Amino acid sequence: MHDLNDEFLVAANLDLVEIPGGKFRMGSPDHEKGRTEYEGPVHEVTVPSFRIGRYPVTNEEYGRFLVARPDHRKLAYGDDWGFSQLRQPVVGVDWDDAQAFAKWAGCRLPSEAEWEYACRAGTATRFYNGDDEKGLDAISCRGALDDATHPVGRKEPNAFGLFDMLGNVWEWVEDDWHDDYREAPGDGRPWVHFPRKKRRVVRGGAWGVVGSRDRRCASRSWYVHELRLPGVGFRVAK
Repeated sequence: MHDLNDEFLVAANLDLVEIPGGKFRMGSPDHEKGRTEYEGPVHEVTVPSFRIGRYPVTNEEYGRFLVARPDHRKLAYGDDWGFSQLRQPVVGVDWDDAQAFAKWAGCRLPSEAEWEYACRAGTATRFYNGDDEKGLDAISCRGALDDATHPVGRKEPNAFGLFDMLGNVWEWVEDDWHDDYREAPGDGRPWVHFPRKKRRVVRGGAWGVVGSRDRRCASRSWYVHELRLPGVGFRVAK
């Protein structure tokens, strides 16, 4: 039986999917329904191959980290909030918590470009299963009709075999926030300031968002890195 304090256990148990390198057009065109000015200009990015979590990090996986790191602060939401099932994505973690977990697991946070490339999985449509909102419920939590996160993997995956990329939880990525993509790097690396800014990018939309706008492949937003919210989690890359 494995010891939960073994640092390599969570790294071995995380389900990471190999994403082949390639080029894609990041952002949304002017005519895309629901787009915001933050999603342009559309620009070509070349992304090297990498691995990324098949699912957002779950309470079960994050729990192993807390066992191994008992000095790390506990989650912001207890059992009475409805977010504590083992296979629900972990929430109530800020960007620094996500970084601590990733480092412990021998991983990192994905760059924003990596995240969108992985989400699109070769598509150029609003959602990774097309442009029609009628198909969104098949791949994403249903916004205000839900009252909490879903256990991961219950919706349909994209072509790379990734689940819950749209809806369920916003996901922290490595990048600092920029109001648009002017001067964004074209090689897939994180776009950061030195020193770092307080606002960090989140991607994917969350269980509580209403409608389809925030659950598009190009949708992006930000939170201050020290906020711990019930709709924000993360997945790791390597």
